[in-house]
Amino acid sequence: MLTRTPFDILAETYDQNFVHSQTGHLQREKVWYHLDPFLKSRGRTLRILEINCGTGEDAIRLAQMGHEVVGTDGSPTMISVASNKGDALRLDNVKFVHCPFSEISKQFQKQKFDLVFSNFAGINCASRKEIAQLGKDFSSLVRPDGHLFFVVLSRFCLWELLYYIFRIRPGIAFRRWKKNNVFVIDGHAMPVHYYSPGRFSKLFFPYFAHYSVYPVGLFLPPTYMEKSFIDRPIWLGKLNRLEYGLGKFSTLSSLADHYCIILKRDSGL
Repeated sequence: MLTRTPFDILAETYDQNFVHSQTGHLQREKVWYHLDPFLKSRGRTLRILEINCGTGEDAIRLAQMGHEVVGTDGSPTMISVASNKGDALRLDNVKFVHCPFSEISKQFQKQKFDLVFSNFAGINCASRKEIAQLGKDFSSLVRPDGHLFFVVLSRFCLWELLYYIFRIRPGIAFRRWKKNNVFVIDGHAMPVHYYSPGRFSKLFFPYFAHYSVYPVGLFLPPTYMEKSFIDRPIWLGKLNRLEYGLGKFSTLSSLADHYCIILKRDSGL
């Protein structure tokens, strides 16, 4: 019998509360601002493995661009929602598979991918030891000229720090600095780990090397602040413009809510 996870509980309202929220949509578009030119620079159709695909929003978008996509998630409920989306659109170049981190190597051991993609912090549910193992697993799944493209919750978020200090909630303001964090919903718990870009890159050594990093949510607020901005579209628009202006520098990635990090396969291994 499968253990129910927080993501199974979130699945039914995930699109409404995150994907289609104003802040969630703008942050996703910032990810694609970096992802789209990277994909185009490859110059060909890619075979892509998405881990933590959630409700399939990005996998479907990638498939609609012509890429061959396999979306995986540890939540069977998320996979069910994603599969229904894919079926409704009659896409034959995307499929969704229930597969937790620990089974990826076994599930896809005879397959090769050009890119492994993970959006919006699913990878933060993996410990350092688990990420190091994933690096080894991906080294056998990713082609020699392939890449990893992950969107990771940062260890320091300026928005979060200021927001919760102002609300006099220091325990939450500094939570990303703690060693042990747990996300709980309806009594179901999931560990959460926060990584700086430098630390995250090192966990994939020697199989993958740092390629590039970009901030996401440096000026755009985290999605849990949606209610503070829903009636202030002018403010949100100004912050979005700053996100694409001042918020494009890789050196500021450590201050953002998330960061995009691209790692390149070491072809010598």
